[in-house]
Amino acid sequence: MLEALKQPLFIQYKNSQPFNENHLRPCPLLDNPHKLREMVNLSNAQSTHSVDEESVDELTEKCWEISNLWGKTADEMWKESNRAAYK
Repeated sequence: MLEALKQPLFIQYKNSQPFNENHLRPCPLLDNPHKLREMVNLSNAQSTHSVDEESVDELTEKCWEISNLWGKTADEMWKESNRAAYK
């Protein structure tokens, strides 16, 4: 396990956290697809999936629309929760 965590992709994963300051948007794929793309590209990670050779660009492209839609809602909810916490 320690050897795996020392691999470039996992080092990028560790160094990139938090992926978003909004705790309602923690996922590097579904909430922040640009972060996953960046980590994979910086680490030169390669897919090990032998059947469907999908690039990180193809994978993350599928998530942009829903990420943006959820992002607007999550950001409003996050702002509101912070306002309520400081009243």
